[in-house]
Amino acid sequence: MKKSLILNFMELFFLCVALAICFSPDIMGAELTPDISTTNGGSTASLNDGSHSTFLTFNTGDSITIKSSDGNTISGIYIIWDSPAAPWTLTVESGDISCGQYGFLHEYVSLDTPALTAVINIPQDNMRISDIRIFSEGELPDDVQIWNPPCDKADILIVASHADDDILFFGGIIPTYGVAGDADIQVIYMSEFWSSAKIREHEKLDGLWAAGLNIYPVSGTFPDVYSKDMETAKTQYNFDDMVSFVTCQIRRFEPQIIVTHDQNGEYGHGFHMLTSSAVVTAVEAASDSSQYPDSAAAYGVWNTPKTYLHLYGENKIRLDLRLPIDSMGGRTALQIAADAYKQHVSQQWCWFYVSDDYEYSCADFGLYRTTVGYDTGNDMLENIKTYKEQAAEAESISIAERESLEAAERESLKKAEEESIMESERLSSIEQKEQEELEKNGARFKTTIIICLLIIAAVVLGIIVAKLKRKHR
Repeated sequence: MKKSLILNFMELFFLCVALAICFSPDIMGAELTPDISTTNGGSTASLNDGSHSTFLTFNTGDSITIKSSDGNTISGIYIIWDSPAAPWTLTVESGDISCGQYGFLHEYVSLDTPALTAVINIPQDNMRISDIRIFSEGELPDDVQIWNPPCDKADILIVASHADDDILFFGGIIPTYGVAGDADIQVIYMSEFWSSAKIREHEKLDGLWAAGLNIYPVSGTFPDVYSKDMETAKTQYNFDDMVSFVTCQIRRFEPQIIVTHDQNGEYGHGFHMLTSSAVVTAVEAASDSSQYPDSAAAYGVWNTPKTYLHLYGENKIRLDLRLPIDSMGGRTALQIAADAYKQHVSQQWCWFYVSDDYEYSCADFGLYRTTVGYDTGNDMLENIKTYKEQAAEAESISIAERESLEAAERESLKKAEEESIMESERLSSIEQKEQEELEKNGARFKTTIIICLLIIAAVVLGIIVAKLKRKHR
């Protein structure tokens, strides 16, 4: 009987421990089931189906109220917009929160104070939302994208014609230098997909996030149109507009390295060729203030130290994409890029694939232009110090200078103190001599007075004696 009770107690104890572990927000998934209602009366089923292909449209003045179905407080809201995002307001019990400042299509909003209810206020017409997810306190799932705005200065600027080109042809660069290394990588897409296959606007973010990038990309306004060759591309796009756009981005981000397409368009894609030509033209234009003066006035000019072209035949380098990266689960840069390409679901019908050992290898580049010398190895960052390294050096120099100034100030104070002591001792010595001289002079004065008094007394005495002698006669 006692043994049975002990076993039952142990089973109950371990069950409680298991339940505590399962329901600990730091261990379990922090996602909650949302209860969503809208003022426009639309069906909210599409807002919680996990699909980028479904959405609900809202207009100015509409609002979406969100609660947790089990009454838990909400600590974070993840919104997948399905239209270019505009600044908007989230209302919670503690007040209004300004959101959407950066136009993130996939936007996570963290609440400083957990709320029971959150209301999304729509500021303009035709704003579409694809999905809404909510979370309690705890670790977020890996697929929740928390983006940083485009960087102020980029160590590496990748210019890709389309979403997925950045992974297929340059995909190993992000995990190699942005994850395993500490470089800031900014991706620029020439194409937009709102006017064609808008699902690819979502896939570009999903792909970058899977590759390990958390710096939000910048996209041009050039439509996604297939170009069978360079001449066709020139009839479909305004080349000067492309050069102007790239020049502006170079001046804006001041990249130390630019990477773009093969001059032959990889497999012959005309828009890839035109993009490559636009980039090499813009690299030269960006340092000349007379060219595209509007962006020169806005950002200044910039002379990019290194420019690489995919598959370029001269000054070749081959990146090692087969080293495991601990922070990415031990996967190699090549494996990470291959997994990231899978996020481009709409493109999986194509014959392309991520590889470092076929004719469109994502490991092979050539140094097209340099102001810092040619490579001796297979490292894009050779002869380059990242902006973080430059800042650290400047901080180190600043600290050394400050320490030097402080040491000089201490030495100066010490010298001044020593001089003050010496001056005090000199003045004390003078005062002592003056005191001694005064004492000597006082003694002389007293002696003189006494002698004078004695002389006067003697004279007086002599006069008295003389008078007495006359009387006696």
